Amino acid sequence: MRNVLIAALVLFVAACGAYQFPGGPSPGVGTVAGLVTVIPCGPVEPPQPSFAPCKMRPSIGLEIDFSSGGGTVRIAKTGSDGRYSIELPAGTYRVSVRNYMRVISGPPTVTVKACSTVVADYVLDSGIRTAVPQE
Repeated sequence: MRNVLIAALVLFVAACGAYQFPGGPSPGVGTVAGLVTVIPCGPVEPPQPSFAPCKMRPSIGLEIDFSSGGGTVRIAKTGSDGRYSIELPAGTYRVSVRNYMRVISGPPTVTVKACSTVVADYVLDSGIRTAVPQE
């Protein structure tokens, strides 16, 4: 019975990619997924008595770059709901967002483990600003 349990454990760990035999194939893959939103989201409009600030909105078709230490860059694109998902080989990746100067929140790096999912949500600055009234 003990040998069966050990064999099952070895098969499970090897199938998931958690262990890499020396000189063996690359470590397994994992997934990075999340939601990207942009604020402020509306065009510049003068304040009105019934003015309500716009809420955050998802960013459609935005490219998120995941670069590894070896210089390899993989790209994920956000869908119509602002969500993205990408499968990456296990490792640590630097995350950058194309065409946006400032990431307000979200991890600058993600560490992907085999057979697991990392959730990395980002909030970006759109650069839209409302004019300040002159006194």
